[in-house]
Amino acid sequence: MYLSRILFCCCCSLLGFVAGIRAQTAREVVDKYLQAMGGKERLQSINSLYLEGIAVLDNGTQVVCHTWRVFDRVYREEVTLATGKLVIVVTPRQGWSSGPGTGGLFKPMTVEQFKSMQPEIDPGGPLVDYAAKGNKLEMAGRDTVNGQPCYKLKVYFPSGAMAIYSIDVQTGYILRASHRGGNVLGTIDPGGARDGGHPDGDVSIEYSDYKIIPGGYIFPYTITLGLYGAKVSVAKIQVNGNVDPDVLGKPK
Repeated sequence: MYLSRILFCCCCSLLGFVAGIRAQTAREVVDKYLQAMGGKERLQSINSLYLEGIAVLDNGTQVVCHTWRVFDRVYREEVTLATGKLVIVVTPRQGWSSGPGTGGLFKPMTVEQFKSMQPEIDPGGPLVDYAAKGNKLEMAGRDTVNGQPCYKLKVYFPSGAMAIYSIDVQTGYILRASHRGGNVLGTIDPGGARDGGHPDGDVSIEYSDYKIIPGGYIFPYTITLGLYGAKVSVAKIQVNGNVDPDVLGKPK
């Protein structure tokens, strides 16, 4: 009788442990992320997003970054280096880039670059209304980012591109995003990229120091670019400001 009771207690403990480590579904992980970011409705309300930041590269070069996202219209990134200005423009149909490596002329992106950069147009991110956007999700196990355990979530886009997001188990924040083909800056400033800037190479970006801004929006204030090994300190964020998507979408 005593032995049976011990076995019964052990089985109950084991079942409780298994339940505690039950694998999360992709939908549950996304729900946790949406809650962490202030809720689905808040992210849906972002029509345009402007971000300004400053970074210092490994070689001591200061970089000033400006990015604009306008829902379903355009993504524009301007990076000022000592060697010149790098510009990336992505619309729903096409993408271009210019910089010292192109002689300042705008060149069309490779197919892989365009596919990987296209989701950047969405200021709310690909996990908001993912099904309506045609994005498909798949759990890809676990990850660890700077000591923090994360869920790995694969997102497949209608274009054929795929990205992997590492989402903090505790906070629900995205700590790392990686994708293939977005290595644009390395091709338009070949001397800046540590890996030679292959246009279809893997790109990894880490996010940290999340803060709440007026309006209840939550954003990371430190962005680490794996390509350059630089940490971008965000200096300014503007949600739904006065922007002209037609001007931003012109490669100039």
